[in-house]
Amino acid sequence: MISRRSVLQGFAAGTVLLGISACSSNKPGTSAVAGEATLTLGAGVEPLSFDPAQSREAQFVQYFQPVFDTLIRRTPDGQPSPMLAKSWSYNADNTELSFVLRDDVKFSDGEAFNAAAAKANLDRFKTAGGPLQAQLVSLESVTAKDATTLVLTLSTQDPSLIVNLGGPSGYMQSPKQFTNANIKTQPVGTGPYKLDRSKTTPGAQYTYVKNENYWNKELQQFATIVIKPMKDENARINALRSGQIDGMIATAKTISEAKKSKVNVVEYPGDWQGFTFFDRAGTLAPELKDPRVRQAMNYAIDKKTILDKVGLGLGEVTSQIFSPESSAYIKDLDTAYGFDIAKAKSLMAEAGLADGFTLSMPSSSSMDPAMAPVLRDGLAQIGIKVDWVDVSAAAYQAEQQSGKYPAVFAGFGQPAVGWGAVTQLIAPNAAWNVLKSTDPTIEALLRKIRLASDADAGTAYQELNKYLVDQAWFAPFFRVTQPYYTSSKVSVVAQTGQAVPSIYNFTPAK
Repeated sequence: MISRRSVLQGFAAGTVLLGISACSSNKPGTSAVAGEATLTLGAGVEPLSFDPAQSREAQFVQYFQPVFDTLIRRTPDGQPSPMLAKSWSYNADNTELSFVLRDDVKFSDGEAFNAAAAKANLDRFKTAGGPLQAQLVSLESVTAKDATTLVLTLSTQDPSLIVNLGGPSGYMQSPKQFTNANIKTQPVGTGPYKLDRSKTTPGAQYTYVKNENYWNKELQQFATIVIKPMKDENARINALRSGQIDGMIATAKTISEAKKSKVNVVEYPGDWQGFTFFDRAGTLAPELKDPRVRQAMNYAIDKKTILDKVGLGLGEVTSQIFSPESSAYIKDLDTAYGFDIAKAKSLMAEAGLADGFTLSMPSSSSMDPAMAPVLRDGLAQIGIKVDWVDVSAAAYQAEQQSGKYPAVFAGFGQPAVGWGAVTQLIAPNAAWNVLKSTDPTIEALLRKIRLASDADAGTAYQELNKYLVDQAWFAPFFRVTQPYYTSSKVSVVAQTGQAVPSIYNFTPAK
């Protein structure tokens, strides 16, 4: 059976921190002016709703964390630590997870946080149809045994549940807010800050003020947090250099400029990027049912050249979706699909598609502008015509998950625990397995992983990894190195497995 040790396996991967100036190495809690300053962040996205049941990961966490505590907090190195839950434990076969909750916490509307409120949030997240609903797919029932004892009964073992409860599925909102008409615009949580609607203008800035009744003053490193949605990266870096913002997510295209500007640069492992094939059964695009076509698309992309020219070499080429920190990782699979047009054409001919076909995929201004034409030209060499469908940046992720497209170009985080990738991308009910692909081999391997001992779990994960690569369920191009920039006024520690640092990781610089 899966023990608690294997549930936590991989969370200890070290945070990579490369500061251009000395203040990059400061850690949360060390600032002499903590709690007095304003933290202003530039974000590449903007939430469509503040309803936690409709929330997402990636950059969106910075909008939600000020308001919503989670049951478990992910520390910068990825380790789960107490937050609203003081402690937790599994039963012998890991199908029952019990929490002891804090008894001194209130929501910002004055309502008490307790096990009944936690149960209401989990039940709602599981049934509300949000984009990450699958994070709780193994959750069979929730019981509030008393005010501070919460018991989760699982239909099967779920090694990623603990880390998931440190994110959107663990956000706790006042149950009174569930039926309020303003639930999308007025979040009500137990968090260190409250959204100040009077100083918030959607599209321009979101202002959070300190929750004076917050239970953990150490997490209130700033008096105010301001987040400014700024979709253009050049606009963000200009705002950083001019002192309008203190932190921003970035890409390789601005890192040289950032270092010349003497802003602080933090670099850490980012997403894997490439094609995700949703339609492996051939419902929308019959051609994709044949694994030889998916294999051909892997061979047709010149990954190294794209990484060097578009990503300026900031990352490493791969053909697998699992993190190097995961027990599923196999180094040789990074080079499983080299750039080989002749091989790609041969596979297309074997599949009876020497003349190619048309493939529809969504694109957006949030993509690097160089990426769509590069991918179009690469696939054109083997007769595949890409019909890019332009959608707004705000609706891009929702459109990708709409079920309209047989494949997408996307980037996904790399959880250190392999089961995180399973629940995100692979399982039939995974959030990003949009058309519910599966086959008997994968189903058998997932059962094997769930029931494996500590010693055997890694072997089972590697079997799954090999099969996914062989069948070309995905076409990963590379793992990017993610840069994040800050001004000299703040220090930050990167967050393992997350696109942006958590708000708890920022402190005023000394």
